Amino acid sequence: MMLAPVVGRAVPKNVPVTTTRQALTPAGYVALRRKASKLDIARVAALIAVKADDQAKVRSLIRQLETPGLVALDLKSIALLGRAFPIDANVYRQLATEPADRHPQICRGCGCSEWDCCERWPDQRCGWAAPNLCTRCGGND
Repeated sequence: MMLAPVVGRAVPKNVPVTTTRQALTPAGYVALRRKASKLDIARVAALIAVKADDQAKVRSLIRQLETPGLVALDLKSIALLGRAFPIDANVYRQLATEPADRHPQICRGCGCSEWDCCERWPDQRCGWAAPNLCTRCGGND
């Protein structure tokens, strides 16, 4: 199993952050999506790794991806997590590379976004109860 290394800054140092609301970090987004799926790191590794020997590598990858300040060098690492729980590689990329005022709207309860909505039932998706809270997490469903 090939795993991309994880290193770097969450926000490039030459990009000013010009927002008053607290920005969600790439690491926070990964952890939020995993926890919203009610999965611990060991369970995610078991769902992703085909071989038992690879589970330790996947657990290490997840811990690194959830470490503040570190970002995936390759979005394939994020796509790999999508085998276990819903996560949007494009949202992750925006959090890692764009200034906070250009981040997508993300629910702080479950991590869903406009591009990766909660599905209430087959033909309906959640909306926004507040700027950082979807209707499912806000109890408006």
